[in-house]
Amino acid sequence: RRVSSLTWSEVLGYHRTRKGIGGRSLLVDRGESGYRNRFLPDGRILYMGEGKRGDQEPVGGNLRLLLAHREGTPLRVFLRERPGVWRDLGCYRVEGWRYALLEEEGRWVYWFTLAPGGCGEAP
Repeated sequence: RRVSSLTWSEVLGYHRTRKGIGGRSLLVDRGESGYRNRFLPDGRILYMGEGKRGDQEPVGGNLRLLLAHREGTPLRVFLRERPGVWRDLGCYRVEGWRYALLEEEGRWVYWFTLAPGGCGEAP
């Protein structure tokens, strides 16, 4: 399927917040935000939880992702390609999560494993 570029206004119209974790979608980038998302070779994304200082807590966006995992709720993922240019990666489901010590910062963070699919499209 052809993937077209979106403007920030188009993404915001769907996502409805400047935070990375919205009610029905997520924003990902390649580190520009300070979050360390990892794009795995198999198409999955290792998505760092919400909160840049101190131990992350199971509240806000992190709670939303924990519930999406438990309930199997898919989320649309938008990738920031460069300033003002975004790509809709389609739907992902929260396949799993772990709460782990981020050694270099000395704090505990959530890592959510996002797997493509979940909106009814073929995997």
